[in-house]
Order: sequence, then C-alpha cells, then structure tokens
Amino acid sequence: MNRIDQPFDCEFTLALNNRTGKYFFCKEMIQSSEDLIATCLYWRVPLKQLPSRTFSRILGRIARWEVDFRSGTGLINRLLSPSPHHRPLIFTDPREVLLYRLKPCDIVVCHDMGPITHPRLYHPGVSRIYRQAFERIRDARPFLIFVSAASRQEFVARYGDDYPTMRVVSPPLRMDMQQSDLHPVAGIPDKFFLTVGAVGERKNQLRAIRAFDASGLAKAGYAYVICGGLHESGADLVAEQAKRTPGVVLPGYVNEAELRWLYRNAAGFVLPSLLEGFGLPAAEAVHYDLIPLLSHGGALQEVAGEGAIYVDPLNEGDIAAGMRLLADLTPEERRKRLDQLHHNVSRFSLENEAGKWRETLMLAAAAWSAGAASRH
Repeated sequence: MNRIDQPFDCEFTLALNNRTGKYFFCKEMIQSSEDLIATCLYWRVPLKQLPSRTFSRILGRIARWEVDFRSGTGLINRLLSPSPHHRPLIFTDPREVLLYRLKPCDIVVCHDMGPITHPRLYHPGVSRIYRQAFERIRDARPFLIFVSAASRQEFVARYGDDYPTMRVVSPPLRMDMQQSDLHPVAGIPDKFFLTVGAVGERKNQLRAIRAFDASGLAKAGYAYVICGGLHESGADLVAEQAKRTPGVVLPGYVNEAELRWLYRNAAGFVLPSLLEGFGLPAAEAVHYDLIPLLSHGGALQEVAGEGAIYVDPLNEGDIAAGMRLLADLTPEERRKRLDQLHHNVSRFSLENEAGKWRETLMLAAAAWSAGAASRH
C-alpha cells in the first residue's frame, strides 16, 4: 500500500477534560502516527498541540454543551446540521461523532459500551448521548477500533458486525509509568493495598472498602489506599464510607511521580470494578510486580489472564476473602502468579499496538482514496 501524506485529521476533544486511560491511550497512538495526521481538532479548533488549561476548559465546556444539545433534541440538527469535513476523521471517543457528518472512511475508537450496557453507573444524560452516537455509527458504518475484545463483543451484540474493520487495539503500558523518578505520598502507611481509578460506583470502591473492613486486615497492619478523581457518580458515598472505615486512605488525584511511588510500594492491587473498557491500571500493576485482585470475566480478565485473583464484584464476602488471600500469598505463590501475569501483559507493547493502529489507519486512507478516485 502506497503511503499517503497525512490523510487524516484527529478529533481530540477528549483531551480537553480527560486525563484517564482513554486520554493516554489516544495520545500515544496519535504520537505513533503523526506522519498520517495533519492536525488535531479540539472542538473544531485545529491545533498542533493541546491548548492551555484555561482555553481547554472553555473549549471543553462548549463541546459538552453542543453534544448535549444535539443529543437532546432533533431541532438543532435540522436548523444547524453537524459539520462536514473533507478529510477522514479519527474520532478518539464516539461522543464526538454527534458534532460532524460521520463518513464511512472515518475511524471511531470505542473504549467501552458502559453507557449502553450500564447506564445507571453514569451521570444522567450520558447514556442518551452515547446511544445516539452509536446509532450514528451503525448508520454510517465507519472503520472501528476497540480497546478490548470484550468491548467489541458488547458492540456486536447490539449493532452488528457489518463494518469495514473492527480491530482490537489495546492500550499499551504507558511509557511514562516506567520512569524512575518517585515522589512519596504523605500519610500512607508502610503496608497497603492500592486501587487506581476514578472514584465512584463504576469502579466499585464502596464494596471494596466494606470488604476491606470485613477482612480484618486493618488489624493486621494493612491499609487500603484509593487514589483517583472524585468526579464520577457515587464518589460522595465512597468518600463518606472511607472516613468511617479504619485503614482507608483517599489521597485524591496524584501526579505521575506519586503514582509510580504508590505502585512501587504497594503490597497488592485491588480493582473489583463493575465495568472496564480495558483496565490499564491492572496491567500497570503487573508491571510493578503487584498481584491484582480483579472482577472475574470481561476486559479485566482479558488483560490479566492467569495469575490474578478473581472475585465476584457484587459479593463483599468474596472480595474480602480475595483480599485475605492476597495478603497471605507465600513468596513462591507470588512468583508463580507473577510469571503468568507478566507473560500475559507482555502482549500489550507499544510496538504491537501502534502497528495495529497504523494498519487500520492505512486501510481507511486507502478506502478514502478509492472513493475519491471513483467520484472523479
């Protein structure tokens, strides 16, 4: 296939208000294919780099307003139709397809199907937005990228599989997580379990805190550290329960050096999540030689494979038993599990995943070129 100079623009409104795994994954994939991308669009504003924090907040707020309006009523779409765009677009989140006239040669990255499969775990209105976005995707039949086979399976069950490609490109281990600089987090005991991720109902920290309390591990000198932003639905309940539970620490959002220190010093990783598109923190935990306790099935088991401790995320007794098992593992049991875990997560290298990403982009570029030639 002949190389086509920068045939794409990339819709990266996601970056304006998001620093979760979605953002880091898309950022790395964009950087790996800069020769194919002319510019990134931040709510239609073409820029070579992420705008300043203040400008990001302004653009992000405008984008949220427009997406909300376009998903709430058909009137605005009749009066002011979504924007046309000449080049093929890479959408880093399905939500933004509501802003443009989606084309068959466009590419949409689907991180998870949670707003469709588990609408109660999200703020009101999110499910409506994504439901309409996925309906647009179903009608336009663009190229699709999924971050896990589990997410692709959920999509196919609802919207079929008649698309040019439905490639799984998993988030690679973040390179900045492998840097050596560490910064201690104040107030963290010597022996602790760690959970990383946005705090709220979706990550299931409320049940995990109750399970930790029931496990009796606080009396054995363990703490339970939960770091992440308090912005998701149910975060207030988690914060209240943490205050009432001995040994539980919520440091809030931590920077990269602090996060690396937490991974380096934790005794184990805990993520009995109710919903994950991929579960990058679990893979990062394995990189730091932590045995993860995870929800059975779905994307988390796809990521970790053999070696993790799996529990029923809806059963606090099962989570508590998993925590005790995690605390009581012998050095030999840890070594055996880590061998299995490292073997599985080694699949998610930047080289492998960036290669699959670029292949998808080249297929879409070829389809666009063939369509342009036929029109002429």
